[in-house]
Amino acid sequence: MKLHKDYYGYYYPNQSQRAALAGLLVVLFPAFFPNLFGPLGRASPSIFSEWNAPKARHLHLLNPALLLQSSVEQQSKLWSPLPNQGWKRCLEESKSLSLTPKGSTGYIQVFLDGGLNQQKMGICDAVAVAKILNATLVVPHLEVNPVWQDSSSFEEIFDLDHFIEVLRDEVSIVKDLPSEFSWSTRDYYATGIRITRIKTAPVHASSDWYLENVLPILQRYGVAAISPFSHRLTFENLPKNIQRLRCKVNFQALAFVPHIRELGETLVNRLCYPPNRNQGAASDSQDGTNQIEKQGAGKFVVLHLRFDKDMAAHSACDFGGGKAEKLALAKYRQVIWQGRVLKSQFTDEELRNQGRCPLTPEEIGLLLAALGFNNSTRLYLASHMVYGGEARISTLRRLFPLMEDKKSLASAEERAKVEGKASLLAAVDYYVSMQSDIFISASPGNMHNALVRVSTSVDMCLL
Repeated sequence: MKLHKDYYGYYYPNQSQRAALAGLLVVLFPAFFPNLFGPLGRASPSIFSEWNAPKARHLHLLNPALLLQSSVEQQSKLWSPLPNQGWKRCLEESKSLSLTPKGSTGYIQVFLDGGLNQQKMGICDAVAVAKILNATLVVPHLEVNPVWQDSSSFEEIFDLDHFIEVLRDEVSIVKDLPSEFSWSTRDYYATGIRITRIKTAPVHASSDWYLENVLPILQRYGVAAISPFSHRLTFENLPKNIQRLRCKVNFQALAFVPHIRELGETLVNRLCYPPNRNQGAASDSQDGTNQIEKQGAGKFVVLHLRFDKDMAAHSACDFGGGKAEKLALAKYRQVIWQGRVLKSQFTDEELRNQGRCPLTPEEIGLLLAALGFNNSTRLYLASHMVYGGEARISTLRRLFPLMEDKKSLASAEERAKVEGKASLLAAVDYYVSMQSDIFISASPGNMHNALVRVSTSVDMCLL
């Protein structure tokens, strides 16, 4: 490179050389500092996205929301349990004879993808299918989630011995295949077309479909592997004992491992009994001016935000992050779904009017304020990772300064066994959600569906 000499004798590049150097720097900068350009990666917000963090888009609603006042009567109604919705517990199932591997039609394997709650529903379906086929179930294999990259196994999340014991009078379950079937592995089915793998199970397949298509393979080869298996069993026209078995799996057999339950209980206790609560209660009793806050004392709301990069990218909506965010989400769609999810043909306004855009943290905060929740509400954020990081949830935190999450409630030492494992973190959130007074999901999904349950309307935070 030829340099030019200035008046003082210093050498410097000319304009074209400076442009070339700048271009080279732009090309090499991401290679040396990849973490700065995380929006083109998979799941985490980055410094680059924080630089382009959007400002509040509904300022005309924010200030009025901060000033909203509600009466004692409104707060009382807000926290009161819902009236009976007509839900009934499944009747106690009659005990059936325990199956043994010798008496079964063969071994069923299932490979479950998706997040924790989708996998939980898949496990319930797997037990039901094994019952329908009179087969022995091999403990379900949990696939590595392509978004969160979590390889946690069944026994790292659920109490496996408890699972087998609770279901021992219903279905025979084994931890591993016997040696004669040791070839039937995930890797074996990933490397070619195999006659013992069922790939064609339709969504919401009937029990007859399994009897007609899977049972013959079991009887002939002794083993059948079903993949994919998410949502592969119908909820309609199944025998009552199969439906009851599904309930038994979900509500009795699938218990989390002890350290997940212990951490979840710790979080619940700290939400119900914050360190400064006693001092505040004493002050309240002296002046009697905080009757509204007393209505929510010892209670908490769980908010499942569902605003991760996966949701944002899939929707193809505009979230106010400018051109950089649009390019990042477009790149993410291409990497994760390889062209199967394209940019929408609708404008952002049309998508929002059709209800196709997930609510942002700012929008869900305004909605909660409109419902009557206020700055004294204890809010637990059940989300693995929020797209955009802290900058994205700043408005929500401004509306609800008592908002907590796993990191704010538990020390790094207490979280050590679950940290960095998305499925285990989701299990902790699920446990806390089950104990909450109110659960709110920003948009429908598997977490919302999994938490629909029969409630005894007992206040989990007794005063």
